[in-house]
Amino acid sequence: MAENILTIEHLTKRFGDQTVLQDVSFTVQEGEVIVIVGPSGCGKSTLLRCINALEEIQGGEIRLRGELVRKDAKKLQEIRQRIGMVFQSYELFPHLTVLDNILLAPVRVQKRPKEEVREEALALLARVGLTEKADSFPRQLSGGQKQRVAIVRALCMHPEIMLFDEVTAALDPEMVREVLDVLLGLADQGKTMLIVTHEMQFARAVADRIIFLDDGGIKEEDPPEQFFEAPKTERAKEFLKSFTYTRKNKGRSPGGKNENIT
Repeated sequence: MAENILTIEHLTKRFGDQTVLQDVSFTVQEGEVIVIVGPSGCGKSTLLRCINALEEIQGGEIRLRGELVRKDAKKLQEIRQRIGMVFQSYELFPHLTVLDNILLAPVRVQKRPKEEVREEALALLARVGLTEKADSFPRQLSGGQKQRVAIVRALCMHPEIMLFDEVTAALDPEMVREVLDVLLGLADQGKTMLIVTHEMQFARAVADRIIFLDDGGIKEEDPPEQFFEAPKTERAKEFLKSFTYTRKNKGRSPGGKNENIT
């Protein structure tokens, strides 16, 4: 049986008087891909930020291989290096080239030899189809290319788990596929990942488990086949219907009235 990398127990997060997450508990096993879905504002992104201690929590525990993850943890910087996070806004330094963006943290923070990291970075850029962009600046890249660079930058830190927060949300439709293909490749390589997304077809294809979050709590937690084919709750059924489009009246009569097409 695979080892639990991440354990979340009774997590509570509040912003002032507003409770965003309430009594959230789940585990992530090594090599598992969990996709978190739910309506906007339900706490998905906040959950990822809590896991990386970017947000202070008001209750519960988050543990990475048994080590407590919290903002006042003595080894927080070291723990954060073991949790890779990719945001929807790329967060690339505009004055640095692609390669320098990738080298910065492994060399300065982890104190690894620059040539070693450079060799690894170039290999990863080749894997995501960006070898020729190593000396380019972020302003010279498309949104999809920037997001792939952000993923490579996170991978170069050798994280034990990767967190992806709506990484395709800011992309044009044609660029979405190139980023999702990279995530599918990471899943095939056995990377442990937590992914927040609104891309339901992708969620179904990549996930080992779906967590449906709503109103600050986990409403369903199932394999993708179960969740998409036979959701247990009415709330999940309503949510999934929002991704299905039907039009009963496709045509119009000469008088302007809708006609049912059967």
